[in-house]
Formats: sequence, C-alpha cells, structure tokens
Amino acid sequence: MKKQLSSIDLHYLIKELQVLKDSRIDKIHQPEKEVIIFSLYKSNVGKKLLRIDVGKSIYILDEKEAYEEILGFGQFLRKHLDGHFLTEVRQIEPERIIKLAFKTKESTKYLYIEFIGKGNAMLCNEHDVIMNALEQHDYSARSIRPKLKYVYPMMSYNLFNLKENDLTDLFKNSKKDSLVTSLATELGLGGLYSEEVCLLSNIDKNTNPKNINEKQIQLISNSIKKIINHKIDASVVFENNNIIDFVPFDLRYYENHKKQEFGTFSEAISFFHSHFKEPKETGFDKKLKELKRIIEQQKQTIEQSRKEEHESRQKGETIYQNYQLIKEILDELNKASKKYSWKEIKEKLKEHKIIKEVNEKERKIVIEI
Repeated sequence: MKKQLSSIDLHYLIKELQVLKDSRIDKIHQPEKEVIIFSLYKSNVGKKLLRIDVGKSIYILDEKEAYEEILGFGQFLRKHLDGHFLTEVRQIEPERIIKLAFKTKESTKYLYIEFIGKGNAMLCNEHDVIMNALEQHDYSARSIRPKLKYVYPMMSYNLFNLKENDLTDLFKNSKKDSLVTSLATELGLGGLYSEEVCLLSNIDKNTNPKNINEKQIQLISNSIKKIINHKIDASVVFENNNIIDFVPFDLRYYENHKKQEFGTFSEAISFFHSHFKEPKETGFDKKLKELKRIIEQQKQTIEQSRKEEHESRQKGETIYQNYQLIKEILDELNKASKKYSWKEIKEKLKEHKIIKEVNEKERKIVIEI
C-alpha cells in the first residue's frame, strides 16, 4: 500500500493540476490538522476543490463537501491568501515537494507542501522567507521557523534529468547492497518504481550496485526515461478484491492484478483514499513483527561482534609480528623513566618515527607499526 506520493507520482499529478492555474481562491478550509482544502474558481471552468493531505497526497476533489471547521494554520492562510490567484503549480524536482504560487497586483506568496517524512506546509513571502508553517521544526541541516529562509533538502541526482554518467557514479559510490534499494533511496525513485525499473531492465533487483555494468546502466537509464515520459492512463490496483494502490499507468509489477481505470490520475487517487481500509494487525502479526525485530537486532549484534573479533585478531597478529620491537621500546622507556620525568620523555620523543603520542598523565604511548 502506498502511504505517500512518490516523486514520480507528483511528476504526473503536476501535469493534471495545471488546470487549476489562474484560478482565484474562493475559500480555504482546514477541517483536520493535516488536511488543507482550497476552493478555487476559474472563469469558464467553475469551482474546483484541491485537497492536500500534508505528507500524504494531493488531488482534485469531485465531491463538494461542506467544510465548516478551520484550524489555526488554515485561518492564517485565509488571512494572507484571500483574493489571490493561483499562478503556478510545480514540483521542486526531484524532491517530493510542491510549490504553489499565489499572486495579486500587490503581493506574491508561495505555499510549499512537503511529502517527506510526516510532511509539512510552509507559507513564504516573495523572498522565500517563512511566514508560518504547519509544523515548526529544527533539523540537522535546516530549520522550519518564521522569519527564516525556506530551505529544502536536495537529492544528489535529479532522476528527471539523469545521465548515464550519473548512474555510473551513483552505483560506484552506493552504500546499499542491492540495486532496487539503491534506486529507491539513493536516486529517490521509491520502492514501487525501483521494482518496475528492475523488471523493465530485466536485471535481478538484488544485484549489488557496484556490479552493474555499462550495458545494464544503459538499460536502467532507458527504463527510467520510459517511466517518466509515459502517457497517463490511471488506475487503482486490487488484490483479493481489496484496493491496494494507485498508479498513473499500467506497471509490469502489477500485471497480474485486477485494476479499475479512471479518466485522470487525480480521480484514481481520490477513489483510493475514499475506499482504502488499512488492514488490521492481528496478534500473530504483532508477534511475528517483534520476532523479526529481535532476529534483526541479533544479526546486527553478531555482525558487530565478528567485526570486533576480526579487528582484535589483526591487532594481536600485528603485536606478535612486532613483539621484539615493542619490547625494546618498552624497555627503553622504563630505563628513561628512572632518569627523566614523563614530561621530559614526551619532549624528547616529539620527532620519533614510531612513537606518535605520549600521555604523560596516564604514562601511556601510542606507536605506529
């Protein structure tokens, strides 16, 4: 099940959301903390509702529900965007971030919607200085707070403008042990579309990225281009008569699944969210999950112990091979300590080729062999 929109999903949604450009804000609602709904009016088109589930999804609503309640951030948006026109809808590629530009003759403001992690929404002025945010937060590399410049994270590679050399570099320096994981996390394709790329390229998804050859890189590059340049032919996907996903076009990954087609990707997403039911976790599932967690933790502990054992063995072998040299150094130091203070010994050993450090307080030395 897809809990968040991927970068590819946003890529296709943005194409459909262009129909909202030049619409005037009629009303803004925030019936729930993570839900923002824009009622937009456009001449010769009429009224449309844009629903934003922060961190989760964004789509055009068909039904005209009544939204009475408006929470604090929604009130702030109403105050500062009333009478504005929506003039730009775009994705900050390749990130899972959408930028909405609102303008009047006197004012320009930007609303950024993040679908990263738990998600967030920030209203900024024309200089991208944050006026207010749904969630104020301090990260290691940025802060989301009023009066600060809005800074968003950036992937190392833009999958929408990718060259074969970029893939070569990505796989060469990959820290992942499988191709599908590298594509999903290091390139930002997400799990589903990484699986699709592997299927289209006919490459084992468990292949180590460092073992991908030049011909395979070309196949992967062509598969990514095919995915991002496809015609929209949206549908929702079923498994055992339960709705499990939505896709902008048919994927090989779901070729054996039942599907229901829709006129737009936005309609498919709207249908998905109104019909999907999160499967309940049984007692057996909980126990199984806990056992898997314990096993994984034990695997990591064993791996760490093996690593420490290997390092200790290497150190022991090095000491054994250089035993005579180490003994001579220690003997000389013992003799010197009877004549000189450790402070004097430290001064005399400053340029020593093997002794690299002297700790006079603890009477210890560090040697390099």
